[in-house]
Amino acid sequence: MDILFAKYTSFGNTFLIVDETRTPLDGDEQRADFARWALNGDFGIGGTDNVLYLSKADGGDADYVFRIFEVDGSETLSCGNGLLSTAAALRRTHGGTRWGVLTELPTGRPRLVHIGADEDNGRTWVDMGWTRPTPEELINRSGPPPSDGIDRITGLDVPGVGELSGYLSFSGEPHLALFQGHGLPEELAERLFIDARGAVGRPDGAAVKESVALAHHIGTHVNQAYRDLFPQGVHLNFARVEGRRVEYRTWERAINCETLACGSGTVAMTYVGRRLGLLPEGEITFWPHRCRWYQPDAALTVTTTESGYVVTGRPRLVCVGTVPMTPNASAYQTISNRRSAKDSSHALAAPAG
Repeated sequence: MDILFAKYTSFGNTFLIVDETRTPLDGDEQRADFARWALNGDFGIGGTDNVLYLSKADGGDADYVFRIFEVDGSETLSCGNGLLSTAAALRRTHGGTRWGVLTELPTGRPRLVHIGADEDNGRTWVDMGWTRPTPEELINRSGPPPSDGIDRITGLDVPGVGELSGYLSFSGEPHLALFQGHGLPEELAERLFIDARGAVGRPDGAAVKESVALAHHIGTHVNQAYRDLFPQGVHLNFARVEGRRVEYRTWERAINCETLACGSGTVAMTYVGRRLGLLPEGEITFWPHRCRWYQPDAALTVTTTESGYVVTGRPRLVCVGTVPMTPNASAYQTISNRRSAKDSSHALAAPAG
């Protein structure tokens, strides 16, 4: 059987989208097998964070079901940039400008969100709703969920870095926000948010590599050493605020490395930032710091509506293709850990030319 796919990038978050209305798959075992093979950089397609599967919903207000699979074949919950890319893919293949999509299926509590695409300018949007208390399966609390939905996390001791603290909320994924001056020490923020203007497009200098290694060290250590607190891992968002703009970096639990941008993280940071008095009401602009080494104008926006937080971006189609799915295509491909095939070292390589 041949599988049709489209590859999209949304500020450096990359996805293979398989539209099951055009290429029906035979259950979750095949979905997992294809993800393990396709995301393998040596034997599959590689260069991609996740595989997104879209299928028709069974009635109700939802049009489609959105599912996201990782390099180890496991299914994770949701993804803001994945939903932005899904809107672009639906606009291209099915037409229309607005769809209801079910997400967060692994929780056993599928959630309806709405996504859309502007007709002319290539922008897409996703209404992420409101942040929520982090589900019990993702955080080991000593008491009930906090009334404001934010868990204050303190005492995260990272070797060679010191003690960190942050604010945990849930926006489709568990996000621990560490703001400069609020859990993220000033000196550490300076090492994470470096001036890479001289390396734009070719970020391979010593300062860049040190900064990447630092972010990876912190994210990896917190996710390994504090598994009792975060049993399924946690996203870390490092952020600094200037007026209505937030510059940020994100380390993701599912791919076990830093990603270039994060859509669901912008929602969590908006909520926490306002609770801390760091962000005003109205539209907030988010600069994905690491993506801007490659794409200097990269920016997402978050606006607040009556239904919740709306994230807007501009995903781009990279390519479309067809690959065979044979019984042996993925059956013997294994990944020894949950690291993305789009390894962080690949992002450090200077582009040809």
